[in-house]
Amino acid sequence: MESMKSIDSDHKNVHKIDIAYIKHEIIGSIIGSIIVSLAIYGLGWFIIAIARDDGSNLNEAKLWNVIFWVIIGFVVLSNGITWIFAVLYVKNFSYEFTEKFIIIRYGVLTKTKTTIPYSRIQNVAIYQNIRDRLLKLYKVKIETAGSSAATANAQKGIIRPEGYIPGVKNPTEIELKINKFVHKYTQYSPKSGLSDVFTDNNIVFDEFIAYFLSKMREKDQIKTKIRQLREQMGLSISQLADAVGVAESTIKYLETGEFVPSLTLAMRIARKFNVSIEEIFELDK
Repeated sequence: MESMKSIDSDHKNVHKIDIAYIKHEIIGSIIGSIIVSLAIYGLGWFIIAIARDDGSNLNEAKLWNVIFWVIIGFVVLSNGITWIFAVLYVKNFSYEFTEKFIIIRYGVLTKTKTTIPYSRIQNVAIYQNIRDRLLKLYKVKIETAGSSAATANAQKGIIRPEGYIPGVKNPTEIELKINKFVHKYTQYSPKSGLSDVFTDNNIVFDEFIAYFLSKMREKDQIKTKIRQLREQMGLSISQLADAVGVAESTIKYLETGEFVPSLTLAMRIARKFNVSIEEIFELDK
């Protein structure tokens, strides 16, 4: 299975890690099993040595028989579990390049989805250990800035970056893709009429004055019945202000016609009085 083989699903650029990663994990498990087996074997000799010094009547043949089956059971169990987990890990691991993110999915017992914005990527590192070299595999580490996931891993004692892709046959292709998207993202600077307004101080001032004058004209065109409705319900200015979530001064300005409310505030007041907005605010023709 090729590491960069695409899965044509809803036109997504999804990739899988190489199946050789299973061999990578089995080799590691075998090495670990040998070390543990030697430790158990050494423990057996240690027990026999103590028994001989004490003159104990130890059945050495029975002891070695027990040690043999313990070692066999441990080797079969540990390598069998490792093989099952490695197969499921390869099956569940995928990584996807979108226009703004790298999405990595993995996990056997607990499924995890990591989304990395290109804007936070600081470095892409490629490395191999001895087992990777034997199988011609690589690991890709995507180092990010301000990663909460990386911080959480560090607190747990896990030395692993937020973006981690093992079992890769052609890491250069991943590196080039990431660099392409990062460059595209960092070089993209959307412009609009609004951004132009806020980059010219003279235009900003002119727009503010125009907006302020338009609001001044609006207050002269609208009549309000807030005071009458408030008094009919027996509410004080403070009670009405608390009910609609504004300051008392806002209610005072509304009642005197010195302030034109937003649509949201007008709807809140109408709801409080249980009337329509048109029954509170009237356009002065």
